Amino acid sequence: MLNWFRRTPDRRALVIGLDGVPHSLLTELIDGGEAPNLAAIAASGDLRRAESTQPTVSCAAWTSFVTGVNPGTHGVYGFVDRTPGSYQQYITGTGYVRAPQVWRTLGERGRRVIIMNVPVTSPPPEVNGLLVSGFLAPALDGATYPPELRQRLERHGYRIDIDPWKARESLDLLFEDLDATLAGRVAAAKDLLSNERWSYAMVHIMGTDRVNHFAWGEWDDGDEQYAPRFLDYYRQVDAAVGEIAQAAGDEAELLILSDHGFTRTLHEVNLDVWLREHGYLAVPVAEGAKITDVDESTRAFSMTPGRIYVNQRGREPRGSVEAGAQYDALRDEIAAGLMELRAPESDEPLLERVAKREELWSGEALDTAPDLLAIPRNGYDLKSALGGAELFTSSPITGMHTYDDAFWLVRGRKFAEGTPTVMDGAPTVLRMLDEELPKHYEGRARV
Repeated sequence: MLNWFRRTPDRRALVIGLDGVPHSLLTELIDGGEAPNLAAIAASGDLRRAESTQPTVSCAAWTSFVTGVNPGTHGVYGFVDRTPGSYQQYITGTGYVRAPQVWRTLGERGRRVIIMNVPVTSPPPEVNGLLVSGFLAPALDGATYPPELRQRLERHGYRIDIDPWKARESLDLLFEDLDATLAGRVAAAKDLLSNERWSYAMVHIMGTDRVNHFAWGEWDDGDEQYAPRFLDYYRQVDAAVGEIAQAAGDEAELLILSDHGFTRTLHEVNLDVWLREHGYLAVPVAEGAKITDVDESTRAFSMTPGRIYVNQRGREPRGSVEAGAQYDALRDEIAAGLMELRAPESDEPLLERVAKREELWSGEALDTAPDLLAIPRNGYDLKSALGGAELFTSSPITGMHTYDDAFWLVRGRKFAEGTPTVMDGAPTVLRMLDEELPKHYEGRARV
């Protein structure tokens, strides 16, 4: 049991995370009168377009928010990552985050916290307060701290997440699941915020990301059946924000934000196919093919989204590329080749850029980063599937993440000049609570 310093809090701050809600969509909903609660908060404070992190996956972005540092320091690059020096993979979780989250910093300073559903919090860490893990937790049982919190959440019908496999089967099942999951989240949040002592609370809603992934196409097309249901879900999210904020009280500082934006998916792009066709990847197309099949014939392999790893001798068990000049030349060659990829509709470049890891990230976890990151143009969702044979594919996923169309919204304040990024989250929270910022933070306070 950790010994938390006891302190009487004099300020409170609530963060509501609306995963994947783009600034462009939010302003459209506000202007159309579809989000009155969010509109009222914006009228009292400030709404800004914000930026995500690279790669634009929720686990990397929210971990940057809660740690105040870039992935090169906190070490989270994807939902599934690779054990350094091997071809083994693991699901990202609490034990892989290499920088302290804001709730730990606050707990050590005597601040009691309530953390609900934030990604990369499984298994649940011990906190000074209450925590329920985010969507990578397999079940509610074993996902709460303290363990007895589970029964309290179950009384509210709490669900960690929707069932994405049902969503792939049917949009009707998706919307039923979204409604029930949001209702349970709101009921539980209202209970905890109203009846517990806390200084910092963070409530994360994953359903916005889910509806965007599975129903963005119907929304974008104005589908008669599902576009209205898409809009109705966002009305429910707006109402949820109002209820959660009310439970926290008007005196609490309030920050609402998304971790990345969203846009229409035109194509999914399997980078493994390109690497194989250009002689870099020797793993043959086969059902069940996996990275552990990589041998000395492979020079590079990839992982979603857009992460490319050189099979380096002395670093990987069956590496084939010499460190130094050969490694550098191969990265340049792959990057130049990928930039020749063309979008089938327009013959324009499919990628914005291909970046070397040291160009994007810095810190003690840089050694676990991919050697290259392919950064797509909007509409081209980069995937890795060793068993796939087609470069351009499609799936029930019709929406994809974007870097520069996230949002930040604050009540009763104005943001500092400049564009907020997710890495600014932890320092902003501490500034709201009049707490001193740790020296290791790379982000900056935006209030």
